[in-house]
Amino acid sequence: MLHEISKGVSDMLMTDVKRYKAETWDIMQFMFEKFNDHQLHCVIELDSHIDENCLKKAVYMSTWEFPLVICKFVEKKSSPYWQSCKFTTDDIVRIIETEKVYEEIEKCIVLKTDTFKGPQLRLNIIRSSTRDCLCIIINHMLCDAAGFKDYLYMLSSIYSNLKDNPGYTPNFQMSSRSAKQVLDNFSDLDKVKIFFSSSQVSKYNGGIYFPLEGDNNNPFVVIHKITKDRVKFIKKYAKESKTTINDIVIASYIRALQKELHCSHIALPCPVDLRRYIPEKKAQGICNLTSNMVCDIGKDIGENYKETLLKVKKSMEHEKKSFSCLNGPMMLEIIFSLLPYKFAKSLVCKLFHNPPIAMTNIGIIDKEKLSFYGAGVKDAYMNGSIKYNPYFQVALTTFDDEFTFSVNFCGTQKDRQKIQSFLQTLDDELPKLI
Repeated sequence: MLHEISKGVSDMLMTDVKRYKAETWDIMQFMFEKFNDHQLHCVIELDSHIDENCLKKAVYMSTWEFPLVICKFVEKKSSPYWQSCKFTTDDIVRIIETEKVYEEIEKCIVLKTDTFKGPQLRLNIIRSSTRDCLCIIINHMLCDAAGFKDYLYMLSSIYSNLKDNPGYTPNFQMSSRSAKQVLDNFSDLDKVKIFFSSSQVSKYNGGIYFPLEGDNNNPFVVIHKITKDRVKFIKKYAKESKTTINDIVIASYIRALQKELHCSHIALPCPVDLRRYIPEKKAQGICNLTSNMVCDIGKDIGENYKETLLKVKKSMEHEKKSFSCLNGPMMLEIIFSLLPYKFAKSLVCKLFHNPPIAMTNIGIIDKEKLSFYGAGVKDAYMNGSIKYNPYFQVALTTFDDEFTFSVNFCGTQKDRQKIQSFLQTLDDELPKLI
């Protein structure tokens, strides 16, 4: 039965040409192409082989709920949009047989989708004699990390349901991808406060850069793991100090940066998921709903780790109480709705400052939601876009109570070694049993 399904899936995924609105944050991610490759990356290690025919069927069905996967981006002067294209699941899903799994992961994790041709998703099944590893790339224009997780949860749910019932039909009822779904939850008075609040973008560029050589022809991802026992201790430390895991990681990052860069002041942008302002913290569709908070503890980071942590806690608590992270999304919605696209894009390019050094906590990948029937997930991590010199970002993912730090960069072998050393310095700054 599944063989017949797979055979049918190899036919065109879509025949009728359809257009979909390019939302403001789709456009913003497109504009970031001079700073990074605007792709999101995920690695899922399984303990056995997956049913590739069923997975292709699941990918096919996922396009019913999220058709942008099989679209191309069309940048018209008047207004950009997504246009559906004719693809097969073989254009998205590929099997690579090898016993050198981790070498192949390194190759596949830096691949890109083609924005102007599509599809906007690439799924490589890296197959050894005993198990599979899924290496998945999605265009960042379609979604942020939280949206990517939503897509992967949906894909794995469809797969598992199909394995249990080949006649299964998904119904996820997705709708709006606009940032307005966040802003609409505020009163008129709060919207006025958001409008007049400071987005703090002026703090992004303090003239401090991570000293790397860069090589745009050589993308790579550096991974650094923190064990379950260590994470358990860090969680206990957070509880006892009345801070958050995020506070602890940011404090460690700031101290590691000071050791590496010998700088006196770093204002650190930290992405924030705007779904926190939506009822049940769930977006209506798979989309980009991320803005930034800025952790600025001043020039004096403290004499020791505890002092740094308390300063970070105070700064982040202030940011969480303010509307600063909502000002940017509101202003962008206004600019792109009132001005012609060409002028809006030009204005935003002049106003926007990309942070030279940043930190993103992608959060927890839910082991219960990321489940492929019959194939257990041994490990999973996600990382953001691959940065071009001089931009630098550390990402953190949590899966099954284990941390995965990662840095995506286009650089030299010397850069890779320097980043590996820095992540060890960051590790050393995290709380640990003595």
